[in-house]
Amino acid sequence: MGVSYVPQTNTMFPPVEIVQIPPTRIRTVMRDPLAFLLRSAQQHGSFIQYPLKVATVYNISHPAVIQRVLQTNSKNYSKNTVQYNTLAQITGEGLLTSDGRSWFTHRRLMQPAFHRQRLEEYATIVGEATEAMLVRWQAQAQAGCPIDIDAEMMQLALEIVGKTLFNLDLRQEAPEITHAVLELLEYVVYRATNPLVLPPTLPTPRNRRFTAARRMLDEMILSTIAARRASGEDPGDMLSMLLLARDEETGEGLSDAEIRDEMVTLLIAGHETVASALTWSWYLLSQHVAVRQRLEEEVQQVLNGRFPTIADLEKLPYARQIFDETLRLYPPAWLITRRALEDDPIGDHTIPAGSILILSPYVTHRNPAFWPNPLGFDPQRFTPEAALQRPRYAYIPFGGGPRLCIGDRFALMEAPLIMTAVAQRFRLNLLPGHPVIMDPLVTLRPRHGILMSLESMEMKRKFHYSSNGS
Repeated sequence: MGVSYVPQTNTMFPPVEIVQIPPTRIRTVMRDPLAFLLRSAQQHGSFIQYPLKVATVYNISHPAVIQRVLQTNSKNYSKNTVQYNTLAQITGEGLLTSDGRSWFTHRRLMQPAFHRQRLEEYATIVGEATEAMLVRWQAQAQAGCPIDIDAEMMQLALEIVGKTLFNLDLRQEAPEITHAVLELLEYVVYRATNPLVLPPTLPTPRNRRFTAARRMLDEMILSTIAARRASGEDPGDMLSMLLLARDEETGEGLSDAEIRDEMVTLLIAGHETVASALTWSWYLLSQHVAVRQRLEEEVQQVLNGRFPTIADLEKLPYARQIFDETLRLYPPAWLITRRALEDDPIGDHTIPAGSILILSPYVTHRNPAFWPNPLGFDPQRFTPEAALQRPRYAYIPFGGGPRLCIGDRFALMEAPLIMTAVAQRFRLNLLPGHPVIMDPLVTLRPRHGILMSLESMEMKRKFHYSSNGS
């Protein structure tokens, strides 16, 4: 059944509630910030101030305030925060962490890589990579071998982003690169939640793993840049755009370091986030049989056994609704932070300059004022009619405003194509007894992976037809 929605007409800013955090609880809060933010919002509302000694911190989950921060007064809020400064140890000054003129110039330069015509070209690559994965799965299904769907989605998404944006064939290197990325992201979380730790230059076991992972990624990226420069080829991909870019005022091109930062940013953000969301999609479908059956019926009716194309997506709306609802419940980028540059009056309250603002899509997407039965899994929330009943900033899986994720349309094309291609070949079932624990790292990840069995839909259909004919 769909959810009944009530139009939200009140766009006034909510009052601020001041909540004291005892110093003795700070370490506990930092070790599990997601649980704290959600519990705090449930108890104190959607606009909360924590007056800490080091800085005034806000927990914001109300759409009107989020819109103020991300869109209408976005120039007042920078990414100079612990979250992004720590992440920059991996990505450098890429789109995800940069600010100011550098960000604006690079964003404008890279935007054409995500236009509609490019997405149509990318869809072909998505199909080829997914088909190769499904062929491999067929042998595993026949052998009765379960798969870790988290690892599978990570590898698939990495292959796709490597080929589409940089014309790189990463099929052989994907497991090693994925391992390195996860090692790097784990280190980011470790440093962000444990500020008083040894510097990364000291050769501790953790630091050595981090250094080795970053070196491996850098060597792969820099050798790719060098090879492309030497060849002079222009296949028209993102790497070519970066290499051919020239500053409008100075005529200078981007340095290898600048290109490296953007490539690392896109490789990590472009595969880890989509893979995470797809992983949770398969988990949710395994737990909601009626939703899965409706998806299978839609896929069968529209595709009738053929592989999906980008032109099919508008005829497969339920697949997109499932992915949207997954992004609501498990938004990969669960944490967005900003620092106020100047005082900002919001309603009857003024956010002081220097304040840290925490916006968590995970928390916002569970605000019962805008999401009835917020913990329920209901793709019907994302019919066009239902979506019109909510404020725009009640749903922010890709952020919003000028800093809206550059690859949002890519992700919203890629994921439904993969989902529908898989759904017509296999039914994925969670292995009985396998623990599913959400880990709020840089993205929301399953702590122990998600082990699933593969049930061939072709065999089910053959059995069905045989039974009907007997």
